[in-house]
Amino acid sequence: MAPRPFARPAAPGAIPVAALALAAAFALAACQGNPDSWGTGVVKQSDAFGDYSETVVAIPRPTAGPRQFQCAGPFAPNTTAVNIAADFGQANVVTGNVISPDGSTSPGLVVLPNDPALSLEIAWKDAIDMVNPRRVAFTESTAWSVNGIAIGSSLADLEKANGKPFRVQGFGGNGGGVVADWRGGRLGNLGGGCTLGVQLALSATASDQAQARLSGQRAIASSDPALRAAAPSVGVFWVTYR
Repeated sequence: MAPRPFARPAAPGAIPVAALALAAAFALAACQGNPDSWGTGVVKQSDAFGDYSETVVAIPRPTAGPRQFQCAGPFAPNTTAVNIAADFGQANVVTGNVISPDGSTSPGLVVLPNDPALSLEIAWKDAIDMVNPRRVAFTESTAWSVNGIAIGSSLADLEKANGKPFRVQGFGGNGGGVVADWRGGRLGNLGGGCTLGVQLALSATASDQAQARLSGQRAIASSDPALRAAAPSVGVFWVTYR
């Protein structure tokens, strides 16, 4: 069963203006010898009261090294669309509707939309001002990882990263194969109030009998022999903020 992707980038748009009429402009400087950096950017901010400030930030090169996602820095629980644009460059972020696991849509931010291996889709708790992320979704071909978990990670990889067995929803339907409960393991608390979400895909070699046994509205322990024999792997994953 191929996992259902959560989002597709919509048409590019401008980041909405925040409540204080925050505006950001970016000026790139030459790279200073760091192969993983585009150089520096100047974030210029002013509000409705006329207060003005400039902040110099480093802009990482999008193709720099393996990406290990953490709920910190530009992706901290209190981050904003302006912060993320400052880190990745204004030209590398666009607005668009992103799709939640339940199928609903909301305005979000797409980071690096033209690079499927590095693209991120961010839904917000405050979708108007785009502050405080609710969920970060990764593509089915992402190069990002979370606590060592990446596309294609095995059931054993998940148990090792989690530190214990967990439970999976029965396969079939949009939510089939989603991890339902990390059972108090490490992947249920990534730090920063974040939880890893995973949807498993059964191996193409799994028999029809095995697929039928693992389907339906029920929870399956990751230690279940039938599930282990079916050799599922991570088909898509995301991070949810509390």
